[in-house]
Amino acid sequence: MGFDAVALAGHGPHVVGMSPLVPPRVTEHEVRVWGLDPRHEGVRVAQLSDVHVGRLTPRSHVRAAVAAANDARPDLIVMTGDYVCWGRHEVELAEEQLGGLRAARVLAVLGNHDYYASGDGVARALARSGYDVLRNQTTVADVRGAPLALVGVDDPVTRHDDLDAAFQGAPKGVTRVVLCHAPDRGPALAARGADLVLSGHTHGGQIYLGKITDRIMRRVGLHYRRGMFALGREGGPHTTMYVTPGVGFSGLTHRSGEGTHAEVAVLTLRAA
Repeated sequence: MGFDAVALAGHGPHVVGMSPLVPPRVTEHEVRVWGLDPRHEGVRVAQLSDVHVGRLTPRSHVRAAVAAANDARPDLIVMTGDYVCWGRHEVELAEEQLGGLRAARVLAVLGNHDYYASGDGVARALARSGYDVLRNQTTVADVRGAPLALVGVDDPVTRHDDLDAAFQGAPKGVTRVVLCHAPDRGPALAARGADLVLSGHTHGGQIYLGKITDRIMRRVGLHYRRGMFALGREGGPHTTMYVTPGVGFSGLTHRSGEGTHAEVAVLTLRAA
């Protein structure tokens, strides 16, 4: 295929592609939530993921994603990991290029590439921009006068996740929105009582070749490529999980195939 096949799933060494860049687009989704507080009807959450600043993702591409998120006028902005590629020098780039997100709260969790570079360094860089980095912890946000629990799960790929700690501060009877870089933790998060799980990591396959990419992704343990999933919850309503293809590039500067377009996702909460 001309490059490391594992790059199809958002992993592997970085190889520069030759195709022209297509800017991130905004995708709009409605999420039905059981027991949603009436004051949260219509709440908008913008999600960015897998920005991968550095030599593969141009600054203009990242800034276009930031502008798109702000233009959507969300109540909250969340980021679900992989802000850098591999190098510590990229931490400063992430701080500069991801700055300026505007919402009542901007919250983030870390991904595997952040730990490859410097997990603590990336967390400090995001915090300097005024963003709340959740590392296996919950924060309760006042959104339109009602509490909304934001549960941040640290990166499962590098085994920094701790679900017991992450959910410890999540109050009962409050809608729980869970941020977790790796979507394959989705079933376990559903079992913990998540109402909505937001993930990234897969890039939608990045170069999607149908069954070929599907087989490669399953082989490396990735079972949720992109889009909306209903996850079973024993004895109660289902959990919705959204897996975004993300913003940036890994392996090569190119995305092609169904469901791989760089995006800023905007999810609107609706009562089930």
